Amino acid sequence: MKIRDKAGNVILVLEDADDERILIEPHKTLTKGVNLDGVNLRGADLKNAKLEYVHLDSADLSQADLEGASLAMGNMGSANFSQANLRNADLYGSFLNMANLEEADLEGANLQGANLVQATLRGANLTNANLAPDNMGVETALHSADLTGSKVDGARFNQARYDQFTVFPEGFNPKEQGMELDAK
Repeated sequence: MKIRDKAGNVILVLEDADDERILIEPHKTLTKGVNLDGVNLRGADLKNAKLEYVHLDSADLSQADLEGASLAMGNMGSANFSQANLRNADLYGSFLNMANLEEADLEGANLQGANLVQATLRGANLTNANLAPDNMGVETALHSADLTGSKVDGARFNQARYDQFTVFPEGFNPKEQGMELDAK
């Protein structure tokens, strides 16, 4: 499969391997703003890929290996990252509104300033993840997000914002974590 930019230029070639997983060159860098909305990258090997500012709205990245990948400032609303490996991934400032991150491994991930409004994070591993404000002071948004059963040991939630519809893991106290309730 060939992925093309808006001008029709081939920017990425996806090849099916024997195990039917999609393999992409490690350390592949895509041009800022590449539109991959709706693409099927289920099970893709995107370890250490550079995908900053990429558009992946409604894309399927379930079970993909994105360990160490940079998806900073990406637009990934409604994307499916269920059971994906996002260990140490950089999701700084990314738009993940309504994304499915169920059972995703986000250990050590950078989620500073990310928009996780209405995101599903049930059973996700957020151990040592950083959900603090970004360098410009933009807080991570967790309004109406579902973190039921998520592992949050060592995660940094200071100043992350939530609302009365946000669902936290059992025993988790957002105020003790320095989170801020939006009363709207």
